[in-house]
Amino acid sequence: MTIKGDFEFWKKRIGIQNIERKITEKIFTSPFDYPRQVMLTVPTDLRDPSDSLYTEELSVFIKNMVITADGGALILFTSYSMLMEVYNAIKEDITKTGITILRQGEFDRFKIQKIFNEDIKSILLATDSFWEGIDSPGETLKMLIICRLPFKVPSDPVIKSRIEKIEKEGGNSFMDYLLPEAVIKLKQGFGRLMRRKDDFGVVIITDNRIIKKSYGQIFLSSLPETLTYYSESKNIESKVEDFLFSKR
Repeated sequence: MTIKGDFEFWKKRIGIQNIERKITEKIFTSPFDYPRQVMLTVPTDLRDPSDSLYTEELSVFIKNMVITADGGALILFTSYSMLMEVYNAIKEDITKTGITILRQGEFDRFKIQKIFNEDIKSILLATDSFWEGIDSPGETLKMLIICRLPFKVPSDPVIKSRIEKIEKEGGNSFMDYLLPEAVIKLKQGFGRLMRRKDDFGVVIITDNRIIKKSYGQIFLSSLPETLTYYSESKNIESKVEDFLFSKR
């Protein structure tokens, strides 16, 4: 619930930032060895997610990465339409390799998670509800791909109303609301990878705004410390393969 190690945003969201009673805050150290067990990588050459060709490039990249990992991948999207575009683009090639490809909506949530957990040579494409609450330890999940930074849609009536209220009160709706919400959501998605102490794997964030935009550092500084590797897509495949092989 912290942003850069600070609880201020969360306290504002639940209305306790100005109460007179003393509030005790504590951040507990993670039991997981992220610096050794997890590599965070970002392909620097993929287009901006707003580009019309982004999904096409993303599909090729995802196909190559999950084949490199031989399954065991969860791919998180922020929209179902993008999920379906990628699914339709890669399904045939992925299936030919013997990897099971699953998508949210194909079965109910319980059944699809059960199939994914039991078949370590499967991949799952999912959206909002799978950014939290899914528990897939071991080699069931050794690669997590996050396809877009999870900013809320400003045109949503509830979000729009909150934005207008913040702006009316003299605040900055992006820095005070949209960005912190996205950081917390990213942390929840990131948390799908490590579920027990001997887990390991790779987190790939394909939205290069996280390293190219000034606000990207807020996302990165709110995540656990990991090995990091930012490079062109062609270099990432071998780096990921070496990392996963070294952990087996």
